[in-house]
Amino acid sequence: MTGAPGALVSRYARSLFAAAAERKALDAVREDLRAIHRLWKEQPELRSLLLNPGLSRMKVRAILTSLAERLGLHAVSRAFIDVLLDKDRLELLAGVQPVYERLILDHEGKIEVKVTTAVVITENLRQQIAQHLRKKSGKDPVVEWRQDPRIIGGIVVEWPDHVFDGSLARKIQNLQVQLAGTV
Repeated sequence: MTGAPGALVSRYARSLFAAAAERKALDAVREDLRAIHRLWKEQPELRSLLLNPGLSRMKVRAILTSLAERLGLHAVSRAFIDVLLDKDRLELLAGVQPVYERLILDHEGKIEVKVTTAVVITENLRQQIAQHLRKKSGKDPVVEWRQDPRIIGGIVVEWPDHVFDGSLARKIQNLQVQLAGTV
């Protein structure tokens, strides 16, 4: 998705979501996008070929049609790819998948959260953190637990449009800035 504006990707993802919801194909389109995203990532030469401006739209369409048949893509996914091709926006295809995933989670009353700690934490503490996130966000958190000793201690929590950095590393950094300002 190199250089693709986020607002444009979001608009296309929302349109796809609406079309898939209308046709009761949310999960099928989700799986299609995951497959396309994997293919886009694992086969950069295919991506380069499809985005090559020297290749005619007819040839790109033929390749995409063959690919869609091979992957068994849902009609909504196929129509979406056709729209991207017709509007010369095929480069947005890879960026749509993560936005669509967030839309699905939101539709299901869930929120994607990344929690980073310096050390492995107990299951009990994980449940407490998840419960706090549930209260704070009003949604059921889908947590990706990470461990990063560079934060020294504390916790870093990231979810859409929010970051809470309660790490010891951040506190030390803030203290250094404050001390530097008093000299």
